[in-house]
Amino acid sequence: MAGSRGAAWIAATLLLALLLLAASTLAAAGRLEARAGSLVGGLADSVDSAVRPFSEFLLSAGELRALSDENARLKGEVARLSSEVAALREERTASLQVDELLAAVETAGLLAGGAAAGGAAPRVVNASVLARDPSPTRAELLIDRGRAHGVYVGQPVLGPAATLVGIVSDADERSARVRLLIDVRSAVTSVVQGSRTPAALAGTADGLRLEFVPAGAPVAVGDTVITSALGGRLPAGLLAGRIATISEAPHDLFATIEVEPLVDYNRLEQILVLTGALPGEPTAEAPR
Repeated sequence: MAGSRGAAWIAATLLLALLLLAASTLAAAGRLEARAGSLVGGLADSVDSAVRPFSEFLLSAGELRALSDENARLKGEVARLSSEVAALREERTASLQVDELLAAVETAGLLAGGAAAGGAAPRVVNASVLARDPSPTRAELLIDRGRAHGVYVGQPVLGPAATLVGIVSDADERSARVRLLIDVRSAVTSVVQGSRTPAALAGTADGLRLEFVPAGAPVAVGDTVITSALGGRLPAGLLAGRIATISEAPHDLFATIEVEPLVDYNRLEQILVLTGALPGEPTAEAPR
């Protein structure tokens, strides 16, 4: 039964092949082939239209990944270049600040041998401020120069315009601490430039004050306060401040004189240490 059915399928197939072969010689065969080609072409176009969005998505996904990787690389390069530019700007800023400090010192004639009596001709060492003491009762800076660079306790520290800003209070091999004039433990011998009135410039919780100036002394608001060589601890003539207010009460022995600093202590970044004059001398302390 199964064999006769298989023979029948083979016979039908052969008959269909013979009929198609015979039909190919007819005039209508071309039209049939064209119609069949049109049907097959339409089917191919449909399949292409259906598949194309998916293939384009896969292609776009690959391109997006490549673009994302390139964007990440470019962002990293921009960040690196921005960091280098920022570092160069900081170096240039520090260099300009040091140049200005040195120019002010030279203009003031501090490098021409104007040391305190008995000392050697002063030199300067530029230093960067590394940190500020966070204690509300102290005003000190940590700088990146120490004994290896000629920095010792007692040496004056200068800021913009060759203004005295403090005294070296402690020195390690490669770093040192600077006690600012506004520190409550600080006091330096000074003189009012115009009248030559001697005094002590002391740090207080409110700023700078000129102490031990007799009531009625010939001083006025706006007078410049400079350092005195009295005691041999500091070179004479360093700018220290300017008289801001003067108040006197009846029967007071001394006037209350507030002094305005000539620099902003909170913005100090580069300073100069006046070395070679009095290495190792202790910092002047406020009178008790």
